[in-house]
Amino acid sequence: MQVVSRGSSVTLSLRAVGRDASDPGVALPSDRRSIPLDHIEPNPQQPRRRFDPEEEAALAESIRRHGVLQPLLVTPATTRPGRFVLVAGERRWRAARKAGLSEAPVTVIAADAQRRAELALVENMQRSDLGPMERADAYQALIDDFGLTQAKVADIVGVSRSTVANTLRLQKLNAEMRQALAEGRITESHGRTLVGIADPVTRHRLFLRMLTGRLNLRQAERAARRMLTSPRPPDVELEHVAERLQWRLGTRVRFVGTRKRGRIQIEYRDPEDLDALLSVLLPE
Repeated sequence: MQVVSRGSSVTLSLRAVGRDASDPGVALPSDRRSIPLDHIEPNPQQPRRRFDPEEEAALAESIRRHGVLQPLLVTPATTRPGRFVLVAGERRWRAARKAGLSEAPVTVIAADAQRRAELALVENMQRSDLGPMERADAYQALIDDFGLTQAKVADIVGVSRSTVANTLRLQKLNAEMRQALAEGRITESHGRTLVGIADPVTRHRLFLRMLTGRLNLRQAERAARRMLTSPRPPDVELEHVAERLQWRLGTRVRFVGTRKRGRIQIEYRDPEDLDALLSVLLPE
C-alpha cells in the first residue's frame, strides 16, 4: 500500500526546546523520508500511557485505506545507527503497524532526551490527548529527570505556573482515586477538590459520593465544606442518651460534640411544641 505524506498540521512551540528558530533542532526541518516501521522505537519519555483500543482500530482502518497522511516526528537513536526514536506520533505508528504497513513517512529532527520529552508533551497537549494524571506525571518527570522548575515546565507547555502546580497536586491522590481520574469516572476538578481535603477518611467518603452520586463540581465543593466543618459524630453512649431523651420529650434530640464539651439540640416545630417541652423540662 502506498504511504502518503501531506505535511504536518501540528506546530510545536519553540520554547519546548529552549533554542532560537535558526537552530535546525527546533524548527521542523525539511528532512522527510519514509523509513521501515520496525526501525522506529517508542519514545521512553512518552507522557501518554493509555491508548484506546477502539480508537486505535479505527485509526488503523483509516491508515489501511488512505495511508499515513501526517509524518511521524523522529530523531536518530544515537547509539543504534539506522534506528530512530519517536518524538511524536505514537498512535499513528502503532496503528500503521496494526494496519500492516511496512514503512511510514517521517520528519527527522535532532533532539536529546530532554527535548524529546518536552516535544512529546507539547504535541500531546496541543492535541488534548493527555488525561490529567498523564499531564501530572509528565510534568513531574521533567522536574525529576531534567531538574526543571515548575515555572520552566509552565513556559515549555504554554500554561501558567499555578496550572502546573495544581496539576502536580493530583499526585497526592491515592491509587484508587488516580485510577478513577485516569478512567474519567471523576473529573480533574473533582480530583482537585479531593486533594484539598487533608483527612484521608473524609476524602474517601467524598470520593465515594462522587462515584455513586454523580456530584458536579459545585455540589462536590459544597459537600467538601460540609464534611470539613461538621462535628464528629457522638459516641455510642451519647446516642443512647439522645434516644432516651427523644422518647421522653417526644421530639428530636441531638448531641453536638463529645462528653467533655458540646451542646444539646432539641427541636420544636411550633409554639405548642415549645410549651409542651417547657412543661416537661420546667415543671411547676
